[in-house]
Amino acid sequence: MALFSRRKKSDAQPASDAEVAPEQADLPEQAEDAAAEVSAEPAPDANIPAVNISVQAFRGVGADAGPEVALPTEDAAPAKPADTDRPRTPAPPMPGEQAKPSLPLAAATPPEQKHTVDGLNDNVLLREALAELEEGASNEQLIGVMRQSLQGHLYLRVHGDAREQLNSGKPLAVGVVRDGERSFMLAYSSGKALRDSVDGSEDAASTSAIAQPVTAVYQQVVSGDFAGIILDNSSAPHRAVFPTELLQKALEQGDAEMAIKTQVVAPRDEQTPVRVAEALAKTRSWVAVNDGSNGQPVGIAEVHGPDGTRFLQVFSHPLEVVALGRNDRPMPFQPEQLAKVLSDHPEIAGVIVDIAGPSLAVGRDSLSAVLVLAIDIED
Repeated sequence: MALFSRRKKSDAQPASDAEVAPEQADLPEQAEDAAAEVSAEPAPDANIPAVNISVQAFRGVGADAGPEVALPTEDAAPAKPADTDRPRTPAPPMPGEQAKPSLPLAAATPPEQKHTVDGLNDNVLLREALAELEEGASNEQLIGVMRQSLQGHLYLRVHGDAREQLNSGKPLAVGVVRDGERSFMLAYSSGKALRDSVDGSEDAASTSAIAQPVTAVYQQVVSGDFAGIILDNSSAPHRAVFPTELLQKALEQGDAEMAIKTQVVAPRDEQTPVRVAEALAKTRSWVAVNDGSNGQPVGIAEVHGPDGTRFLQVFSHPLEVVALGRNDRPMPFQPEQLAKVLSDHPEIAGVIVDIAGPSLAVGRDSLSAVLVLAIDIED
């Protein structure tokens, strides 16, 4: 299971591209349970970076649904943000759109799967979000990184042979950084970020790596004795620190599989809208509710196309709403609530999921799995 070629310690040198075993990719399914317990092994990475999202910035996100809100009328425009320096709601994604806006937004279509080290597929969305961080990153930028991390996988650096540890039932000896009595788990968005953390270290020859789903890694941090997680620690300033309290809140407000987000960011085919609709029919989503501060009626945000076509904005996680930088409040929406709104407003052409990007417009003809819930309610 070694990521780097094995040598005697006396011969250890920084790992090169050629030393990366091409067969090392994703975590075997049978290994996931064995990796649940984490052993904290010291790692030679740098000290805790001063890039730490404020937990206060996350408080209040995902409040209870509260009273029902009115859907904006056909002539009503979505609420404008009070701070004009923050990004506004993008127009509906156009076919073939590939523009790469600044954080916290992203292109409408998901990026192609790529690798910076042979055999290790990068978490491209997370890697690109981290790449745009600079020294003194704002909470808004870090929220943009956090939302893009809620999909795909992370690489864990393991002291010793990860495969042997898994086969023997031992907890993984994952890399950590210690700050006094606090410890932070280390995780990486790409093969390059992982390799950079090992290059030049004394234990390079005895280091291996394993990929795990992001939610599984975050759950390990929450359930373990960790103060938080550091993503791409050796890639300063393109790294981020998320405290355990933030990870716990993010997990609580999303489903275990992050099913909606996973479908939206996956490679697409003609059945993608149907699969997204099926995910919307099975798990809670979120809507953006304006606060009425601009003199408009309180309502759920929607998008109007150039031809006046109306799409309801829905989100896979409350962070997707926060990342837009508007004054909207995320509100949880059960599948039955979404079905009722669409049923009561036939003029709405469909939904746009995660408009901050990657995003997807799902028309009524693909929303059968959701719309049938409204029929069940009426019966």
